[in-house]
Amino acid sequence: MSSTVQVNEHYLDHVVALSERSEVQASEDIMSGNGLKLVAKGGRIDARVRQRLLEHKLTKPLESLMQVVESVATRRIDRVAAALLERHPLLSSICGEASARLHMSTMNHLILSPQLDSLLSVYASQSEGKLEHAVGVALLSAALIEDLQSQNAKPGTLMLAGLMHDVGELYIDPELLKPGQRLTPQQWKHIASHPIVGAKVLKDMPGAGPQVAQCVLHHHERLDGFGYPQGLTAESLPVMSQALAVAEMLLGVLESGHHHAERAAMAIRLVPGEFNRRLLDRVVTAARGVQAKGATQEPQTFDAADMAQRLGTLATTLARFREARQRIQTEHASYGRDLRALLDHALARGERIRVSLASTGLESCSPEETLSRLQTMDGPARLEVTLVVRELQWRLGELERQVTIRSEQLAGSDAARVRALLSPTPKAEVAA
Repeated sequence: MSSTVQVNEHYLDHVVALSERSEVQASEDIMSGNGLKLVAKGGRIDARVRQRLLEHKLTKPLESLMQVVESVATRRIDRVAAALLERHPLLSSICGEASARLHMSTMNHLILSPQLDSLLSVYASQSEGKLEHAVGVALLSAALIEDLQSQNAKPGTLMLAGLMHDVGELYIDPELLKPGQRLTPQQWKHIASHPIVGAKVLKDMPGAGPQVAQCVLHHHERLDGFGYPQGLTAESLPVMSQALAVAEMLLGVLESGHHHAERAAMAIRLVPGEFNRRLLDRVVTAARGVQAKGATQEPQTFDAADMAQRLGTLATTLARFREARQRIQTEHASYGRDLRALLDHALARGERIRVSLASTGLESCSPEETLSRLQTMDGPARLEVTLVVRELQWRLGELERQVTIRSEQLAGSDAARVRALLSPTPKAEVAA
């Protein structure tokens, strides 16, 4: 008996939403596993057929059976790329003028299969920022890989992977992806599955294939093994995957507000070892150039009392970290191998975060002294503290998420030990 495919409800809802603005058609007869024709070739895929498609398993994935008639993705990619380069000096500086022209030309000549074109159109239809993110990652990936001069680097393949890297999000509950949504570590597990889902969709899709899928699968991995979804280390990550991971991180910086060059330099400095140093050298050089061209300004809003409270929370959390470290060191010999590896890595990350907080000079201050010093800081110092604190808040939440998720793969007694170590600290909720 041939295999059948269940339609993902979240993906179908995105398709139905797009069908209200653009015509979405069946590119061939959509058949159920028991031989029932659900939608004839050329028929519309919209709200009227939604329930019918959900009630039956299909003979092929829905993504390979549909077409967006007027693709918004391929008609706008060049304009989106040009606008991004003009808007973001850091992006333009990283790419370089000559390279930017080359990569724009490569992007304009990319041939997307009808299936890829339609999938990208569905992804882009969620919001204006989605296509910008995809195009930005594609541009950066191709620019960064130049410095490695690797025979295994294929700019066209990497650009395709950049454009498609987040399509797995289409298959996740959209409530979890809303900006500012507060997520527990358990909810984050669903978010962390999107590279796996995206790679599975792309692996056998015409126009994509195994190499594109592999890059997509790895785009949140880190060289030190503390990325997701597989926790791979440097020796297991192909160079194209490494470039895509750096590009994804940088686009997150560009999308996070102001002071992009400063934020990029800060993110790279605070937790070393995550990314290929040769790729980062280009970013650091570009960031310095952008910073040199304009005077550093203080944050748009700076609430000294709020910042003092954030610093106090960080200091308290790191004090608990020190207590946990002492306990781990005492009991280390009794731990299983996998638990030791996880906790050793977590301790190393926690120590880097502690050192980064100490660099502000405010770690050991009393609350009153902290507030007083914040109130008298000049603009550049305020910006430095703001960037450090926000980055470290994210890093601490990320650390707890990863330890919690990875502990579930341990033996029962070791998993219980991790829960006990985390229990003194209130479960972190972090913005997606």
